[in-house]
Amino acid sequence: MIGLLFPRKGRGFTLIELLVVIAIIAVLIGLLLPAVQKVREAAARMSCQNNLKQIALANMNYESSYGTFLPGVGKNGCCWGTWMIPILPYVEQDNLFKIYVNFGGLDPLPRYTGGPNAAIASTRLKIFTCPSDTPQSWGNWTKHNYVLNAGNTTFYQVALPLGCTPGTAGCTPFGGAPFGWYCNSNLVNDSPFPYTNPPTDPSKGPMGTPQKFGDITDGTSNTMMASECLQGRTNDLRGFTWWGGAAGFTAYLAPNSPLPDVITGGICHSLTSPLMPCTTTSTPSYPRLMGARSLHTGGGVNVAMCDGSVHFVPNAIDINVWRAMSTSHGGEPVALPF
Repeated sequence: MIGLLFPRKGRGFTLIELLVVIAIIAVLIGLLLPAVQKVREAAARMSCQNNLKQIALANMNYESSYGTFLPGVGKNGCCWGTWMIPILPYVEQDNLFKIYVNFGGLDPLPRYTGGPNAAIASTRLKIFTCPSDTPQSWGNWTKHNYVLNAGNTTFYQVALPLGCTPGTAGCTPFGGAPFGWYCNSNLVNDSPFPYTNPPTDPSKGPMGTPQKFGDITDGTSNTMMASECLQGRTNDLRGFTWWGGAAGFTAYLAPNSPLPDVITGGICHSLTSPLMPCTTTSTPSYPRLMGARSLHTGGGVNVAMCDGSVHFVPNAIDINVWRAMSTSHGGEPVALPF
């Protein structure tokens, strides 16, 4: 009778039942998390491709205005401005461009270290930053993730090894590039620092010579304009694209290559995760160069072509095709992987 008047309260979960529920939730989270990560990476990759698309369009608009593509570096080399400066008005950063002083000129100090230029080099620009990487700085100065195509050999834009004769065994000829870097350098006849004296060999230099649209005889859809790099950790200067030695890439190295970048005149640290091998020692057989690198899943890098199209290139691309994609007038037949 008492039981009818005062029924017992509902039975709670046992410990075993609670553990089973927790285990089910953990399994569901485990199944869901990779899917979320894939969606997040797909969004990051798409954002990265959009950045490259904007860089490509900006460069093409620059060419419409000046009749040449952007200079890879200023005419006096590493430290008085790279392509990051003249592109600014074409990526809605005209206010920054207007305060930059003496692009390509000569000053006692590198131009990103003082005055208004230092303020520019300390600005992080979203359009130059891939969301798959972790933003890094060198002191107050920002690093970024996009680099212009300096060709198929080295930043010196000559045949490799240095001094070899194209057509001879073991000599990789330079097939041209859409952007000028340390052009025609042989490390001997260049104008010496601070670059105020003419070179002893007049055929050497000047640096950063702008290239014309019509010079890309291999075809704009077959020639790379830009790709990705990783931002160096701590004081590693890779990704410090305000500096000429880090503002470009060459296709001598395959995408995400296990072979080292050669950071002449700067600082770098080899890492295995992310994969960023490097050396600061430049030799005639393996001189100053930097490869294209990214952290995208699937193994590869995004590239923009000189016609404005953007593609994902896998790490496993044939090295000869990759190098042919980097030349502007190499004349190689190219079977594009996309």
